[in-house]
Amino acid sequence: MTDIDTTKLRRLDFSLLLIFQAVFRSRRSTAAAERLGLSQPAVSHALGRLRDLLEDPLFLRRPAGLQPTARAVELAPKVDALLAQAAAIVDGPHEFDAGSTRRHFKVSANDFAGTLIMAPLVSALAREAPQVRLSLSFAGGPSQAFRKLREGDLDIAIGRFPGVPEDCHVERLFEETYQVVARSRHPALRDGLTLDIYLSLDHLIVSFAGDLVGTIDEILTRNGHSRRVVASSPMFLSAFAAAAASNLIVTAPRRLAARFACSFGLRVLDLPFGVEPFLIDMVRSRSSMGDPAVDWLAERICRSVA
Repeated sequence: MTDIDTTKLRRLDFSLLLIFQAVFRSRRSTAAAERLGLSQPAVSHALGRLRDLLEDPLFLRRPAGLQPTARAVELAPKVDALLAQAAAIVDGPHEFDAGSTRRHFKVSANDFAGTLIMAPLVSALAREAPQVRLSLSFAGGPSQAFRKLREGDLDIAIGRFPGVPEDCHVERLFEETYQVVARSRHPALRDGLTLDIYLSLDHLIVSFAGDLVGTIDEILTRNGHSRRVVASSPMFLSAFAAAAASNLIVTAPRRLAARFACSFGLRVLDLPFGVEPFLIDMVRSRSSMGDPAVDWLAERICRSVA
């Protein structure tokens, strides 16, 4: 280690790193100050020391808040890891006591995954952690989920994530495909479901944005086909209820069809064409990897979809 490296390290203390982490997560110095119990000028002064030490502005003022520079984005996961290791040294080994904790867990999931895990997860929490609170929400898209994980507003995000940033850890939950649900006495399905019948029927799709075109339509188009989508719903269970009361059919994830079709009096049929399976992942911030509470929650989520 050179003399200049030693000099810089002597100027660096953990309070600066804690402030950097809080500002990076909240994007506002006032919010960081409130979270750390400091004054806003103290936070600004610490950022000034860090800028001087690292020779980078780190955060740029924008109308929406403080925008991290490329250098700050590069440093954030390293600072998280360093602070997590420091906390492990100071706190020592500790276990999560599910029976007594009052932790408020925050999980985001799309409608499919949220509907699938909610009942078994709530049941597990009631048995093992009766004082825990759970908030399940829609994150609003992968980028928003990653931001909330990074800022500490989420513990875990569940869904389809085509790309995961380096400061997040991803774990595969399961692979899924589609089936069709329709009311048990649907007049067009007495003899089963063929491609011609599938294309001739009226469809209801699930779209949080209210679109009338989905993944299945893209697959059909690539193969020179099209279907008639007449309605959309933001949630699968409301779509199931509509199918039970009409001649609309719904193409839904296999696990949802298996778990809920009977409750709505629906019949489950295989798709009359091939569809590539899709993946459902669980993502958390790498800074939470040393948190036994989040470890515990992640294990219960895995059990809920086993």
